Amino acid sequence: MRFYEPAESQPCYYCKKFKENEESDYPLRDAVFTYEKFVYRCSWHSQFACSKCGKTSHFSWFYWCPEKKELICGDCSKPRLHPVKFWDRTYAYEFFCESCNKIHYDILYTEFCGEHPWQLGVYDLKTALGDPDPWEPMWSPEKKRSGEPLSLEESLKLENRVFELRRDLNVFEPIGSIVSQSELKPSKTQDAWEEFSAHWLTIADSDSEDEGDPNRRFVIDPTLMKLLGPVDGLKILDAGCGNGYLSRKLASLGAIVTGVDFTEPFIEYCNMREVESPLGCTFIQASLDDLSFLNDGIFDLVVSNVVMADVVNYQQAFLEISRVLRNDGRFIWSNTHPVFGGARAFDIKLPRDSHRQEERYLKLIDRYFDSGGILINWDGHEVWQIDRTLEEYSKALKEAGLVISEIVEPRPTPEMIQENPRFLAFDADRWTHFIIFECLKRKSDSSR
Repeated sequence: MRFYEPAESQPCYYCKKFKENEESDYPLRDAVFTYEKFVYRCSWHSQFACSKCGKTSHFSWFYWCPEKKELICGDCSKPRLHPVKFWDRTYAYEFFCESCNKIHYDILYTEFCGEHPWQLGVYDLKTALGDPDPWEPMWSPEKKRSGEPLSLEESLKLENRVFELRRDLNVFEPIGSIVSQSELKPSKTQDAWEEFSAHWLTIADSDSEDEGDPNRRFVIDPTLMKLLGPVDGLKILDAGCGNGYLSRKLASLGAIVTGVDFTEPFIEYCNMREVESPLGCTFIQASLDDLSFLNDGIFDLVVSNVVMADVVNYQQAFLEISRVLRNDGRFIWSNTHPVFGGARAFDIKLPRDSHRQEERYLKLIDRYFDSGGILINWDGHEVWQIDRTLEEYSKALKEAGLVISEIVEPRPTPEMIQENPRFLAFDADRWTHFIIFECLKRKSDSSR
C-alpha cells in the first residue's frame, strides 16, 4: 500500500466528489494514500486486504460480511452489477455471500446507505493501520437510504467524459447532446446545411473552389483519386457534390459527371461555374435517399466525399446508390472516421493556444457506441454531424448489396507534411481523422 507523508495536507479525491453530491455536510478528510502518485485518498477510500486471499485492492471492490466479520474482495466472490443511482455513480457491486447465504453490497454503496461497517462501529482496523484514528472524521447520512433504482441500460449510460473535459477546459464543444438516429429529422439537417453552404461559399478561397478544403486537399483526395483510378469515359455520380470541386476535377479528366446535393446554394454555385467554364457536368438538387429521377444501373462509379456524416437516412441512401450503379460498379466514399474523427473524439493540446502539433498529447474517445447526431459549432454556424459505428455502416452496405472490397485510412506523405506543417505535422501522421471505403455492387439476384 502506497501511504505517503504529504508536504501539505490535501483533501481526499473521493471525499471531494461525494461532498459535491451530498446534501448533508460530508467531511473532506485528509489524503493519506496514493496508488499512482496522482490521485490521493483518505483512509476510508484507500486499499484494503481481503480476509480470504490477503490481496489488497481498491476499497470499492470489497463487501463486509457481518456474520464472519470479514472483508471479502470481488476476486474471491464474483459480483453482479446492481443498477442504482447514488452520489455520482450509477451502479453498485452485488455479492452473494456463501458464508451467510445473503446478498451484500460493496462498501462504497453501503457508505452511501449508512450501513458501512465503520459507520456501524462493527469493524476496527486501527491496529492494522497503525493509526489511532484512521476513520476520523466519522460520517453517516441522516437516515438509511438505498439510492434511486435504475434500469440496466440507464446504469450503463454514463455521460461522455470527453464532453465533460471540453467543458472543464472551456474549449470548443458540441452545442447539443447526442440525438439518436430515430429522433433525427432530415429537414433540420438540411436547413442547417442550407444556411452553412451559403456561408461556406462566401469564405472559400480561390483554391478551395476547385481543390477542396485542406482536409480534402492534403489528406483525403490524394488517396481517393488513387482509388478511383482512370476515369476517362466513365459515368460518375458525385453523391453530395457540395460546391462541385470534385465533379469538375473528374470531368476535366474525361468523366461524364452528375452532381447531386440537397443544398440549393451549392447547386446554384455549381451550375454557375458550369456556365462559366463548361465541362459537361450536370448538377441536381436532391437528397441522396431519393434518387428516383435517375434510372437503374446508369453509373459506372459513385463517389461521395465526406458526406454520409450529414445524411440522416443513410441506409436508404446506400440502397439508392446501389440501385443507380451498374452490376459490378464501384461505390467509393470517404467519411469522418467512426473512431477517431467523430465529434465525440477530442485532442488534448497544452497549451491550448499553441500552433505546434506535437503539443497535442493524445486523443480522447468515449461512448463510441452512442451513435447519433450532434449539433456542432462550425465557424459560428450550427451544423449536424452524425456519428455511427463501423458495424452500422457495414450492415447498411450489406443490406444494399454493396460489398466492401477495401478500406483505406488516409494519411499525408512526409513531403506533404513538410510543406504544410501547421496543418499536418505530428498530428495527421499519428491518427487518422477519415476513412475511405471502396465497395462493389453485387450482381442482382432473386433475393433482392
